[in-house]
Amino acid sequence: MRKHCLRNFFRFCLYSTLIFVLCISNGDSQTVCSTTGNANNCKADLKSAGEKFKWELESAHRCNIRRVEIKNLFTLFKSGLLPPLYHEPLVIYSDDISKADLSNDGMCSKLSEITSLQNITSTLPDEFEVTLSSSNSFSAHRQTIPLTQYLNETLTSETLPHHLSNETWYLFGETYSDEWQNMLSDFCYPPCQTCTKDLSALSFGIGGRGSGVQWHTHGPGFSLSIHGRKHWILYPPEDKPSYDPDYTSRYWMEETYTKLPEESLPFECTLSPGEQLYFPDLWHHATINLDSYTAFVSTFTTEHGF
Repeated sequence: MRKHCLRNFFRFCLYSTLIFVLCISNGDSQTVCSTTGNANNCKADLKSAGEKFKWELESAHRCNIRRVEIKNLFTLFKSGLLPPLYHEPLVIYSDDISKADLSNDGMCSKLSEITSLQNITSTLPDEFEVTLSSSNSFSAHRQTIPLTQYLNETLTSETLPHHLSNETWYLFGETYSDEWQNMLSDFCYPPCQTCTKDLSALSFGIGGRGSGVQWHTHGPGFSLSIHGRKHWILYPPEDKPSYDPDYTSRYWMEETYTKLPEESLPFECTLSPGEQLYFPDLWHHATINLDSYTAFVSTFTTEHGF
């Protein structure tokens, strides 16, 4: 009975927080700061919610990545699956909402349902703790806090351009425990030759407005947006971007991206819920979450051995 009451209390807190966030987003209040980790996110000089940036989260953003509908993907690749190490990024989508997860079997509605803001705390054990990583290029630092605390702070905070990524915390990359794997057990793997449970690693993430990971590289894979919008920026391996690893990806968009000539702009696109991006092997990439609750799953493949 006590656990049931606590769970209902946490749900009430989350719903109240969500209403509070919606209220301040329409007012003139200062952006609410996060208390997670370093006090960097609670500086007194936070810009007001109504102040304009050069690169706005709410704006319609450029997309120069090839978009392929799932039914055409199987025509493009005769085998019906993406070949290993495809040479450019792809955005894969479906015009049929019943297949928004891009699986062959139709929509994996269960994953979308259990990872929603309303259900995520009841999906995982009571008093569940999450391990956060710093948002810089190296994800060098870790801290562990209750999931409910992270959700409340994510909903009531925004990563602004002047925040430092080595002092900004993010849930991604440390979701390999049994609890996380049980939650992802019904995940529908993306369409590729090595996208199977035995040959891939799944990583779940949650981020808030303006959060994301600074430029970095790794092997190939896919990233599916489940809730919220995520903006991706990428460069091929030979075109390493100039950046400070301890500044946020939003800072790079604000101070570097906006000054680039047309011919130097990155590959980029915004993913909406139900869309996923294929990121090629060793491509430089960074991400910026555009909404207050962004949930996603990345599939890291083992295509190096094929």
